[in-house]
Order: sequence, then C-alpha cells, then structure tokens
Amino acid sequence: MSERQDDDTTKTTAKTLWSETILEILYESLKANKSDAQIGEILREVQSKGFKRDYLVERVEKKVGDRAAIRVKALLAKK
Repeated sequence: MSERQDDDTTKTTAKTLWSETILEILYESLKANKSDAQIGEILREVQSKGFKRDYLVERVEKKVGDRAAIRVKALLAKK
C-alpha cells in the first residue's frame, strides 16, 4: 500500500471514529435529558459534519426511542 493510501485510510478511520463518538454523545445527552440548548449545540455540530436530518432522526429513534426522535425533529425544525 502506498503512503497516499495509508493516509487516506487513516483519515477515513478517524472520521468514522469521530462520527460514531459525536453520535454517542448525542444519544447519551438525550438519555440524560440535557437541555434543548445543549442538544441543539450537539445537533449543529453533527450536521456541520454532513449528517442529514432524516438520518439523525432515524438513528436516534433506533438508539434512544420515539420520544427522543420527536424531540430531535422539533429541535431541528427550530433552525
């Protein structure tokens, strides 16, 4: 494998790990019933990294539940 391929693989792995980490922060914040302002800040960060609204709502619904997904939908609609 070339140095360029190694570099690309490292970047992809780091992005994937970061993506999973920020999503876990979102899930845990929802489970802990953090404030709308705190959740909104996390959602802005997640969206700035390219995650789409529908994907986020779907993931939250699977990981945290319907009520959390409804809350995320409402917070995303406020933007």
